[in-house]
Amino acid sequence: MYKVLIADDEVLDLEGMRTFIPWTELGLEVVAAVHNGFAAYDVLMEKEIDILVSDIHMPSMSGLELARKALDSGRCSDLRIVFVSGYQDFHYVKQALSLKAYSYVLKPMDDNELIKALVAITKDLNQERERQAKEQQLRDTYLQAIQHQNKETAAIVPPLFNAGGELKKNTKLIHEMIQYMKQHMNQSLTLKEVADHFCFSPNYLGLMFKEETGKTFSEYVISLRMEKAGELLKDPKVKIYEVADLVGYRYMPYFSRQFKETFGMTPIEFRRKI
Repeated sequence: MYKVLIADDEVLDLEGMRTFIPWTELGLEVVAAVHNGFAAYDVLMEKEIDILVSDIHMPSMSGLELARKALDSGRCSDLRIVFVSGYQDFHYVKQALSLKAYSYVLKPMDDNELIKALVAITKDLNQERERQAKEQQLRDTYLQAIQHQNKETAAIVPPLFNAGGELKKNTKLIHEMIQYMKQHMNQSLTLKEVADHFCFSPNYLGLMFKEETGKTFSEYVISLRMEKAGELLKDPKVKIYEVADLVGYRYMPYFSRQFKETFGMTPIEFRRKI
């Protein structure tokens, strides 16, 4: 089943969506239903979510801000988003479209409208899985053929092989990916954007990256950003908010939290100890 996160500050709307939409029949599972954008963001960072259904108007962090932060994090590049709103305002619709929202459902909500959007998303996700499976099968077949062809060559070209005698696949590509990530660290760095740049599907490239590095794409991006942040903080002329911006964080509290998780101290404490 595909995983769904619902976010709406209106309790009745939230419970209505959770109760009256036939999630199981649609092949979906509601992993969490939360009342604000911050809680929703935490869920997106901790769990693998396929679909986000979010109200646009929520206090402190709107649905638009939530979606933008999630996509900027690099962890949610394949997230499908459905916005619900009581405002038929072109400004909001335009922003939703800029975030590649799958659908925009107006309140008071017609359950059938949301169901229709969810059915379309499920169909799209199924097609994407089938396409990736076929692509993976073709690539595996190709790699097997290459390995077979290079069986004898392996003995005279040791650098291409690891200790177990297996061909190190895609090492050059991963190296180029990492260089690209370092060069674009201050930007919104998502797996989809990197995959598009190198002409691969996000899921395939993500699997390949983890196989080669031992880390997921998002984990590696965070480690690169934190390493660079540590270097920049050694220069007292660079303000902490500038450090955050230079390594791709537009939201200071999240940067500080991520930094503390990595180094065991806040950026301010880190700078004081230098």
